[in-house]
Amino acid sequence: MFGRRKNAERSAQQLHQADSREQLFAELSAETRADPEALFTIEVVDHAQPGPALDERAQRLRRTGVAPTPLATPDPTVAPASAATADAFHPLSRPPFSAAAGDVFLIPDRTGDALLGHVIAEVFDAVYVTVFRRPEDVPPPADPLVVLATQPVVAGLTLPARFRPGMWEIVGTATPDAGRLLPAYSWGTAADGVQVTDFSGSRSRPASVIEAETVPRQVVVSPFFVDIAVRAVAGMVDWHPDFEHLRYRASPRSADLFPEA
Repeated sequence: MFGRRKNAERSAQQLHQADSREQLFAELSAETRADPEALFTIEVVDHAQPGPALDERAQRLRRTGVAPTPLATPDPTVAPASAATADAFHPLSRPPFSAAAGDVFLIPDRTGDALLGHVIAEVFDAVYVTVFRRPEDVPPPADPLVVLATQPVVAGLTLPARFRPGMWEIVGTATPDAGRLLPAYSWGTAADGVQVTDFSGSRSRPASVIEAETVPRQVVVSPFFVDIAVRAVAGMVDWHPDFEHLRYRASPRSADLFPEA
């Protein structure tokens, strides 16, 4: 598999190649543990078997370029919200750099407050996280389970390098709403055919014309990138176009395209 990598420097883009998602996430996990403030996004563009087929398709993409990923329009009806609390939970003892599906955590917004996060799924060394704010019509202190049932403000696939004291602190567990929150993904190009896949990557099929235009590609972001997006949600920094991959969108869900038998 290979993806288009964008580093902190806006002009620095390259094609990141790995033999598998497992290898890709292991490499990125090691990189972010070594540098928890690394800034990057990697958009997974295509898949092929390791060897000549993968090399050939990667070279072709380097020559022809890749069309931007489709992004659904954010829901304009979502009202602004205030930071969530997690008073009902208690800190858990976990090794640094680790998190599990269902973990509820606090992510500081640098205003002296924190937003509520939830690990929805694990994918090898990566985790899919969602971040919530307390809705204005829910008075504080808010029941964390009520907050987790609202629409996230930030969501994405990242690495667990910032799960440690003073950064992202796990405060409890709750059953994740995977059916509601996990997206489906697309990969491939018009030249070789676009595929859609479930969130886990275990099932895929050719995309319809509409799916090729609406199902986003999988994007892996560094955890520090998530931190900065949360600061932007809190108004501490400007919202940057590069954060759009982390804005929660009502894109086609994995459970809708690949219902359980």
